[in-house]
Amino acid sequence: MKKIQWLAAAGLVGMACGAQAGNVGVGAVAGTLGVGGQVSYAWTERVQTRVMVAGASADVDFDADGGSDLEYSGNVDLLHGALLVDYHPFGGVFRLTGGVMLNDDKIDGSATCEQLACDLGDNEGILVRGDRLDATARYDSVSPYVGIGWGKSPSAEGGLGFSADIGVFYLGDPDVNVELRGASSTNPVVRDAVEEEQDGIREDLDKLPLYPVVMLGVDYRF
Repeated sequence: MKKIQWLAAAGLVGMACGAQAGNVGVGAVAGTLGVGGQVSYAWTERVQTRVMVAGASADVDFDADGGSDLEYSGNVDLLHGALLVDYHPFGGVFRLTGGVMLNDDKIDGSATCEQLACDLGDNEGILVRGDRLDATARYDSVSPYVGIGWGKSPSAEGGLGFSADIGVFYLGDPDVNVELRGASSTNPVVRDAVEEEQDGIREDLDKLPLYPVVMLGVDYRF
């Protein structure tokens, strides 16, 4: 979180400095990174830098492979900061983009055994009523980004403009933690089953190593 706050602050400083030269733009964005804003600064007729911050939150239900009776209910919190460099190879609206994503993405979920006994992985009836699993997953905080897009050329006159970005960034290996609370938490066999559940969630998340980015925006160049 602090890294993204510092990134946003740096972008605002850059906007203030760039406003004197008339090459700064500010705008709003929305898409798979969430909803947020961005500032840009045109360095040359074909190169500009952008600082973007966007986030979103949504409810989610999920389970792990392995035949568990439990379904997790929770939420996904997305918060992204991006430091991007746009290169317009033909001097027009088309651009190539590379940069760094700062991520504070988090997935939380809880599952409670509401029957007399519940299966966990390959273990039948190993949990008892009232046992609860709390799962948390996080990704790498810094990731590389590559993409293409369309937007106002750095050499274009000021005014209103529209933009679009399509790209991906590497999520990295998820850090997954599952904790058991309840009467079965002292059972060593159950603790082993919880570790298997944790591995199952990690394997599910590993199936999506890249995060797709599709963003639309509107901005104003001063």
